Amino acid sequence: MASIPPSNYAHDSKNYHLNDLHQAMQYNDAGEPVIRVHVDGISIGGDVIVDKVKLWDGTNTLAFDLPNNDSETAPWSLPTESHNMVFNGSTWDRMRGNATDGVLTKLTNSYVPISKNTNANSSDNPIFVNVVNGTLTIAEPVTVDGTVTVNQGTNPWTVTGNVNATIVGTGTVTLGTGSTDAFGRLRVSNPFTLFDGALRYRDDTFKWNQVDTGSGISTFLPNESSVLMTVTGNGDSVVRQSKQVFSYQPGKSLLTMVTFAMNTPTAGLRQRVGLFGAQNGVYFEVDGTTVNLVIRKYTSGSVDDTTEKIPQSLWNGDKLNGTGASGITLAVSRSQIFWCDIEWLGVGSVRCGFVIDGQFILCHTFHHANRVGFDKVYMTTATLPVRYELTSTGAAGTMRAICSTVISEGGYVNRSFSRAAGTPLTGKNLSDTAYRPLVCIRLKSSNIDSIVVPTKFDVYGLQQAAFVYRVILNPTLTGASWTSAGADSSVEYDISATALSGGTVIDQGIFVGSNKGGSANVSSSDVDFSQQLGRTIADVSDIWCLAAIATTNNDDAVGTVSWQEHQ
Repeated sequence: MASIPPSNYAHDSKNYHLNDLHQAMQYNDAGEPVIRVHVDGISIGGDVIVDKVKLWDGTNTLAFDLPNNDSETAPWSLPTESHNMVFNGSTWDRMRGNATDGVLTKLTNSYVPISKNTNANSSDNPIFVNVVNGTLTIAEPVTVDGTVTVNQGTNPWTVTGNVNATIVGTGTVTLGTGSTDAFGRLRVSNPFTLFDGALRYRDDTFKWNQVDTGSGISTFLPNESSVLMTVTGNGDSVVRQSKQVFSYQPGKSLLTMVTFAMNTPTAGLRQRVGLFGAQNGVYFEVDGTTVNLVIRKYTSGSVDDTTEKIPQSLWNGDKLNGTGASGITLAVSRSQIFWCDIEWLGVGSVRCGFVIDGQFILCHTFHHANRVGFDKVYMTTATLPVRYELTSTGAAGTMRAICSTVISEGGYVNRSFSRAAGTPLTGKNLSDTAYRPLVCIRLKSSNIDSIVVPTKFDVYGLQQAAFVYRVILNPTLTGASWTSAGADSSVEYDISATALSGGTVIDQGIFVGSNKGGSANVSSSDVDFSQQLGRTIADVSDIWCLAAIATTNNDDAVGTVSWQEHQ
C-alpha cells in the first residue's frame, strides 16, 4: 500500500477536540468505527477503494451509482454502459443506457433485454424493449431467427404495412369497407343502376324537381355540370330532389353516392345531402358549424330528425378529423362524394362515409338489429329519393349539387306485380289533326312514393288506315276521369279524356288497322326504370299517356297499357 505523504498541519492539544472525535464517527454492524464525511464537492485522483460511490449533479438525478447489483465486486471501473438514477417524485428509478446507441432504458419488470449478437446468450451488446399494457416497443430494428410465439392483444389484430403470411388451419380475413356491400358480401362489378343524376347540358327536369323559397334560387352551371343553390337571408331555402324514388329490394344492398361542394360551415346556414325525402331517409348534414350523420324516420307518424342524429365527434368509424385510420380531415367546402348503403329489411344496418382517393371511408354505422330501443322498423321505408337542401336561418351561402347515382348491388331481379288498363273494344274516336289520349296512368295521391314502371302497351286501329302513336309524359288532359286500378294498387288510370296538350314525347311509332278484325301490325314496347313515374316535391304525380292520331278524321283505335308496381 502506498505511503501517506507527511503533513505540516499542526493539531492543537485541546482535549475536547479529541474527546468529541466520536461525533464525527459512526459504527458499522461489527461495532467498528467509520468516518462520516460531508463535502460539497470532491475531486479524487488515483485509485480509491470505497464501499459505494454516488456522484450527484445537484438536481434530482444521480449521475452514477455503483455497485448496481450484487454480482458486481470491487474494484469498479466505468463500464461501456452508464447507470443513472432518475427521481420520479417519490422514488429513484435506475436506468441503463447503451454506450453505442445512447438509448436510456428503465430497468424494471416491464423491460426485457434482447441480445443484438447472433449468440443468443451474449449480453455484450444488449438492447431493451418496453412492454407497457401489452404494447411492445423496440428502440431499433431487431432480427429474430426461429419460431416466435405472439400472444394476441387485440381482436381483431391491426397490422400496419405489407405482411406476407401463410395461414395454417382456419383463418379469418376482414376486408376493407369498400370491398363489401351492406350485407357483407364481396362487391363485384355487376351493379344494377336504378338512377343516375348527371348534369351535362341542362338541368334535367325529367329527373329533378326543385322548390325555391324566399330569395332562394338555383342556377345551372354548364361548364361545371352542376347546379348552384343560393340563399341570401333568413327564410330562404332551396330544395332539390329526384322525381323518382328508388326500389329497395330486400336482401340487396342499396348503394347511394352523391357529390357536392357545400358552403364553409356557417352559423345560420343548414346544408344536407343524401337519400331522403320529407319523411324518411339517410343524410349528411352541416347545421351551422356542426357536422352530423342523420337517419330521418316517420315511424311515429311525425318526422323525427333527432333520435339518430350523430355528431362527427361520436361517429363510430373514421371521424375524418385527422385522428382516424385515414388521417384525413374532412373539408365540406371542397368537392366531396358522400356514400351510404342500406341493409334495410326494416331492421338492418346503415353505413355512411365518403369516397376519398378512390377509397370508401366508413365514418359511421347505424345498427338496429337486436339493439336496445329498437322494437320496430328504424324508418318507414328505404325506397327514397336523392335530395339536396340548403336553408338559411340568417346567413347567406351557396351549395353546388353535382352528380348522384343509386345502385342495387348484386343485380336486380324483377319480382313485381303487373297490372293493366285499356279502352273498350269499340275504340276511341281519333282526329287526323291532333293526338288524342287512349290510356293514361298516374300514382295515387295516397301512394305517392310507390314505384310504378310502364312495361308494355298495345294499340289497334279499327279502320284499314295508318295510325301514329305517341307516349307523352305529363300532358294536360281535357275531360279526364280517374279510376282506381284496384284497392291494392298504387295507380289510377284514365280512358275518358278527349284531348291533350303539351307534355314531353318519350316514344313514338306507326301501326296499321283493319276494319275486318283480322290480323294487324301491333306496336308494343318494353319500358325500363327510365320511364318510372315520378312526383314533385309537392307530391304531384307524373302522368304517363298513350295517345294516337289517325290518317282520316274520326277513325277509331283501341289501346292497352301494362305496368309493374314495386312496393
